[in-house]
Amino acid sequence: MDRFRGRTSIIVLILFALLSSACDNQPPSDAAPTTAAPYVIETAVAPPATTSDDPPSTSAGAAPTAAPATTQPATVSPSSGALDGTDAADEEADDPPPGEPDSESNQTDAKMHEEEQIATAVEISLAASFPDRAFSLQPETARGDLDDDGIDDYVLHVIEETSGLPPTNWLVPAVDVGGAFRLGDLIELGQRIIVETVDIQGGDIEISLFDRSPYEQPTVITRRTTLTVSMDDAGDAVTAVRVEPVRNVPSLQIARLPTPARFELDGIGTAMSDRIGLRERHPFLVHAAEGDVVVATLDAPAGVWLEARLDDIVLVPIAEETQRFASRMPAGGAWSITVASSLIERASYRLSIEVFGAELSERIATRDLNGFWSGTPISPPPVPDDGPVVYLTFDDGPHPTYTPQVLDVLARHGVQATFFVVGYLAEKYPLLIQRIAHEGHTLANHSWQHESLARVSQAAFDRSIGRTQDVLGPLATPCLRPPYWAVGTYTQQWAADFGLKLISWSYSPRDWLGPSARTIANGLVNRSKPGAVILLHDGGGHRSTTVRGLDMALERLADSGLEFKAICR
Repeated sequence: MDRFRGRTSIIVLILFALLSSACDNQPPSDAAPTTAAPYVIETAVAPPATTSDDPPSTSAGAAPTAAPATTQPATVSPSSGALDGTDAADEEADDPPPGEPDSESNQTDAKMHEEEQIATAVEISLAASFPDRAFSLQPETARGDLDDDGIDDYVLHVIEETSGLPPTNWLVPAVDVGGAFRLGDLIELGQRIIVETVDIQGGDIEISLFDRSPYEQPTVITRRTTLTVSMDDAGDAVTAVRVEPVRNVPSLQIARLPTPARFELDGIGTAMSDRIGLRERHPFLVHAAEGDVVVATLDAPAGVWLEARLDDIVLVPIAEETQRFASRMPAGGAWSITVASSLIERASYRLSIEVFGAELSERIATRDLNGFWSGTPISPPPVPDDGPVVYLTFDDGPHPTYTPQVLDVLARHGVQATFFVVGYLAEKYPLLIQRIAHEGHTLANHSWQHESLARVSQAAFDRSIGRTQDVLGPLATPCLRPPYWAVGTYTQQWAADFGLKLISWSYSPRDWLGPSARTIANGLVNRSKPGAVILLHDGGGHRSTTVRGLDMALERLADSGLEFKAICR
């Protein structure tokens, strides 16, 4: 939604069809005059403006010269004449007596007829003014008072579908000016969007549409935006008044009936292929017992995501935008694994599902309801150690307050760790980076801005990881921990291009949730076993309880015989 409106003025007076319709429907000379006042419609349509995003116009494709801005109104009498074979006198007898109001149904019919006339005027005007462009009238029409005169006006939605360009959405106001409707300047809403509703509130036009943030892929819908257009003398001012993630919008869901997943590959696995369109949800029912591990892998373009739930239990929310997960079932039943699309174009996908019983799942890393990964690390240490070694790791730093405190604790207990740092913070606090390395710890990549690496293009991935590697320079080790452990289809491959291995963890006290220092300490003591990879945080929030809990745990583990080493070297 990078363009909003065209402001170049052209007056278009094309109502030949309406004139013909009006003449055909005139009553015979002996018929009684109708009591309804005729409608007079003028059109004044400003053309779509070519912006910097559009290709240059050629002489053959330029908009035609507008007709002179003179007023030649067409008179249309929607309620005059007999249209069903009866004569005018019979029709007059059915009309209400003079002075009595029309019935509600008659008023509704008149309004509908009025809307049809205005819609026809818009279509004719656009077709005559821009013969090289194709416009289609959309069903979203708003009726209300735009100019505060107590009389209803209209706003219509049209889409321009010019060959070689993405469809462009426009609004056309139709303002009542003393019994005539003047079609005002076209207001551009943007390309690759979906208009949900058009309304008139307090003299302003309010539009609800689905689009995306400017930095996101133009083919993916990610949010719902509400715009207002103020119709005043200074011009049509378009303002975004509300933006919400599309995952919060139930109306952006078209679900088909669930398809049972048939397991035919050695009794534990299956694969399904299909095509999915925007707003569609394809649910597959997977029967699993409590404690089983279900692994789902989706091969699809970005914009097509997985969701997993059993009634009110949500294992993987669609908001996570993941294409792979492995979870141990917290309850048995028919789990729904849904493929959902926010991609504008229809896309092909392949969904693979595997179900493992307890005896086969011990070596599979799984995630729980909070998205926390546990069990065997997804990748082993790059430099494995034999013996009673525990690997401490810290994410989201460096932090000017908490990283020095963590370093003091580690120095006091004589242990080493690996710090997965955020690139822009490493650039901001170079002395902390030097201190980490000087005191025998190692540094590894945690992206440039702690962004999800499963949602980005390869170019964006390369910028984030490459820039962080450059900041760390010779201090960087060949390791990468993706934030949130958001791993997309190609994350491992793209990381390998930098010579980096993905490093997960086997336990975390979830210090980002703010547990007490004692809770953190107890968790570290109980889960510090040979080969354990411990995740803690020295940045990203208030970490005083992490510092105290770490100190308490290392004090209690001093005589355990465990060594603490850096996992990345």
